[in-house]
Amino acid sequence: MYGPRYRQYARARLADERLCAEAVEQALDYLADGWDAVLRCPQPMAVCWVLLRQVVSDRCRRADRTDRLHRSLPDPAADAAVLRYRLGLELESAAHLMGVEEWAVRADLRAAARMLDRG
Repeated sequence: MYGPRYRQYARARLADERLCAEAVEQALDYLADGWDAVLRCPQPMAVCWVLLRQVVSDRCRRADRTDRLHRSLPDPAADAAVLRYRLGLELESAAHLMGVEEWAVRADLRAAARMLDRG
């Protein structure tokens, strides 16, 4: 159900279709293996998102493709910026995908803007 959005995110960070597909497949395999435990968590979507981010970040490091946002910002702020500004998601959609409240994405975007303005 979320595979297409996960692939968009991975593609935005990796800029390589093969690496993107491998990263998303790996993340979904990990999730499938522990799906019962994920469902018992208070925020299953957040668990899925963090796992996806970790897998994509690992692929980025190994391929020496870490994007400027993820080099410059904390992961939640960088992810919010990628989803909102690179992929054009509405705040509500980005928040749902990340498994957080909309206000958290809004706060991450404001923090990202402040940090990037300074740096």
